[in-house]
Amino acid sequence: MKSKLIWMIAAGLACGAAHAQTKVVVDPGKKYQLFEGWGTSLCWWAELVGAWNEANRDQFLGALADPDTGLGYNIFRYNIGGGDQPSHNHLTKGDGGGKVPGYKPTEKGDFDWTADPAQRGVALRLNKVVKDPIFEAFSNSPPWWMTKSGCVSGSNDGSDNLKEDYFDDFADYLSEVALHFKTEWGLTFRTVEPFNEPSAGWWKSNGGQEGCGFKNNQSKMIVELGKALKKKGLFPETSVSAADETSIKQAHDQLGNYTSEALSYLGQVNTHSYSDGSYRKQLYNRAFGLNKRLWQSETGPLSKSGDEHIALWMANVIIQDLRDMKAEAWVDWQIADPAENWRSIKADHKKQTFSYMPRYYMHAAFSRYIRPGSRIIDSDNGNTVAALRPDGALVIVVRNSGSSDVKYSFDLTKFDKVGTSAKVVRFELPGSLTSQSDIAVANKSLSLTAKSNTVTTMVINGAEGGVCTPSTIIPYVKVHNGGWNETTEVKVNPGDSLVIGPHPYDGGRWTWKGPNDFYYLGREVRFKNLQWQSSGVYTGTYVNPVGCESTVDIKVIVDDPAHPYVEPVKPDSDRVKIIPQDLHAVASKVSVMKIGSDLMVNVPRNGLSARSASLTLTIHDLQGVLLLRRRIDGSAVVPVTYLANKPYVVQIHGAGKNIYRKTFY
Repeated sequence: MKSKLIWMIAAGLACGAAHAQTKVVVDPGKKYQLFEGWGTSLCWWAELVGAWNEANRDQFLGALADPDTGLGYNIFRYNIGGGDQPSHNHLTKGDGGGKVPGYKPTEKGDFDWTADPAQRGVALRLNKVVKDPIFEAFSNSPPWWMTKSGCVSGSNDGSDNLKEDYFDDFADYLSEVALHFKTEWGLTFRTVEPFNEPSAGWWKSNGGQEGCGFKNNQSKMIVELGKALKKKGLFPETSVSAADETSIKQAHDQLGNYTSEALSYLGQVNTHSYSDGSYRKQLYNRAFGLNKRLWQSETGPLSKSGDEHIALWMANVIIQDLRDMKAEAWVDWQIADPAENWRSIKADHKKQTFSYMPRYYMHAAFSRYIRPGSRIIDSDNGNTVAALRPDGALVIVVRNSGSSDVKYSFDLTKFDKVGTSAKVVRFELPGSLTSQSDIAVANKSLSLTAKSNTVTTMVINGAEGGVCTPSTIIPYVKVHNGGWNETTEVKVNPGDSLVIGPHPYDGGRWTWKGPNDFYYLGREVRFKNLQWQSSGVYTGTYVNPVGCESTVDIKVIVDDPAHPYVEPVKPDSDRVKIIPQDLHAVASKVSVMKIGSDLMVNVPRNGLSARSASLTLTIHDLQGVLLLRRRIDGSAVVPVTYLANKPYVVQIHGAGKNIYRKTFY
């Protein structure tokens, strides 16, 4: 009897395990990064594929960029070659593709704009056939004649290799190439990156590829490049990106060392995700706090260990980069590397043919469905990533690299609305991506059995809603080096120092506005030698990591008897609400249209009174961050290339009232 009872209990436990499900809650109220897309560097494969005949080359590019039958990549990193000494023959990496020509082969000679026809031809073709492409230029090394060693693969010992007095020359070289691409070839780089793995220490002379140590003086180089771009009329449409460190920790640490001037030219933080993955969240927090776009700009199986299949191993890298680092773009090293574990496409450059590796189908399970403009949202399981597409579809990708199937239950009850079925595609070994039967969505829930060694993608149309919960702000201040006090009003004496340091203290973005056009980006606001002119209300706006906004007002009174604090006169709310009649007529005729990379704005001004004469156009992102402000006098063309693939809100203001508002996607 006892043995029968034990058998029944064991059978019951086994049955329960067989039917157990892993519950995953998908929360659209927790919105993270706006995803810009998928990409690859062009070196070194484009140096070889670019030499194929046009038909074969274009077929290859279709496999890379077509959003329906290919990978749908829209981000491409063009390598501005340094160009080595003519007598050097050691750049052999990438089946010879690593020998990237430079555009200025000698110091005293002219630029050679016929150089690098293969890689450039690929870039120019992609610029024509891809919808809204994003191009970045990056350098592996300055030209050989700018280096200390006279060699573009590095110094003799792996140390910094740019000559001390050539920072401005290198900036001029990179900016001149960017200018020529724009004015002569019609391709605009959104960013220019002067480094590649600059702190690694492994770039040495006579190596197999270009490389340059740049552990020190990164701020100096960023500033010189920013100034050169500005001088040539390229900045801010083309800004600086940095630093393409091989380690996420190195990227985090270097970003923390950049000067304020360097940050003013820095439009984008780039990192490779080869190592120090535990720093993904720290790097995100730092970049988000500085209001900088964050890209995972290069990766691959450099640190892979174990026998997990490369496609499933890389799927985990993608999920971690999107979930933990909240990368706004995900860029592969190169799509057609000679090494099997590093490539998605196997290219035969002699026959001008290619075939797909298992990694290709795995990447397609992500890139065909999480499209540019998608918003990554919260899913509380580390083997999943969820996104809301611009077309209103919810995409959920699930990775299972284990030897057993896993049953999942997806809780979608936090959505206001969601479709009744999910379209399903599945990547599985040895290498395929196939459609599966639809899965019913009932009571805002669906169940999926993720087969072992697969990546499964589900697409559910009609997803709407989600409540964003703002963070609670604790208003802390301290005078001199005293203790912290929780208050929203503080009185100090002339000459005192003051620190405003509210919580939350980590994981979000703080901006401050105050008297006399005061503006500060950061949490802690420090004042020294306060005088009566600084009296007033300082408003802190905190955007938490899920995009929810909270505000706090801190009143600072400098107790100066000669200049007593006077409460500012509050605007007459009735007057603010009243729009002059002439503005009513104007508001009905305002038009703003997006044509290409420009906004065409028309504001009829005939008959406006003096009170209504001052009209202002502003552009904010969806989190309320101001991106542009300008006066509008009639018609105007406003370039918005730098906002490609990002939604933004256009408003026109007059007489203290908003008269026009439209969101562009």
